Amino acid sequence: MGKIVYSGNVSLDGYIEDADGDFNFTEPDEEVHRFWNRWIEDAAATLMGRRLYETMEPYWTEVAANPQGTDYTDEFARAWVRTPRYVVSGTLGSVPDGITLIDGDVEQQVKRLKGSSDGAIDTGGADLANSLAGLGLIDELMMVVYPVVVGAGKANLGPAFAGTKWELLERSEFGSGALLLRYGCARGSGPDRV
Repeated sequence: MGKIVYSGNVSLDGYIEDADGDFNFTEPDEEVHRFWNRWIEDAAATLMGRRLYETMEPYWTEVAANPQGTDYTDEFARAWVRTPRYVVSGTLGSVPDGITLIDGDVEQQVKRLKGSSDGAIDTGGADLANSLAGLGLIDELMMVVYPVVVGAGKANLGPAFAGTKWELLERSEFGSGALLLRYGCARGSGPDRV
């Protein structure tokens, strides 16, 4: 059975975007980028919300088709298009070949994906993660925390995460001072753990 891993980049004070919707403060250097390259290469699938899909999909499929010349970004693009990708949205009418649209009963479809996968299902998008947390479907959190305080913006963890307890699985530091923090959801923590 697969595990749902909510992953991403976050500020020291817990934001994925600043008050203007900008996330450039988490732009990865080569070392962090190569970490994400390995992560997406090893992922069983990628599950994302509509906003993240609209940011990631067009950009990385274009880079895969037309390499940019930076070996580590080109490497990520190739891994991205090889990984099975799922987008959760009730507003998208269709998606391109290679993407699976999840709408309707999201809980059952995500449970089915989890049950049919072997390994980590990389999950991104704070709104989606909050919804899945409310259903007890987030198994792990994996964040690269950047040493910057943005003060306000879009929070990484929403209200559905309140009251859940997490066990540290991994901690490491990048040369830039960013930290990788990986946590597993403690047994019985959160709503109706699956």
